[in-house]
Amino acid sequence: MQSEARVENGSVPATEARLLNVQEAARYMAVSVSTLYGWVWQRRIPFVKMGRALRFDLHDLNRFIETSRVKSGSAGFSAK
Repeated sequence: MQSEARVENGSVPATEARLLNVQEAARYMAVSVSTLYGWVWQRRIPFVKMGRALRFDLHDLNRFIETSRVKSGSAGFSAK
């Protein structure tokens, strides 16, 4: 079973390196562009700087999503 990630109009195999621009990465992460820029400024998310351009490696984004996942039943939220 091959894992694939959808980007724009096609699909990119997860084994293939792919750099996304800010708009593509924000859409992939389902966050606003300003939120993504905030994470970059805070150094919360990995990015690639190419001259003045920011790029995001698809593998890094997937890793960021996995490490940010909150498992059900885990402590961290308290009912008030």
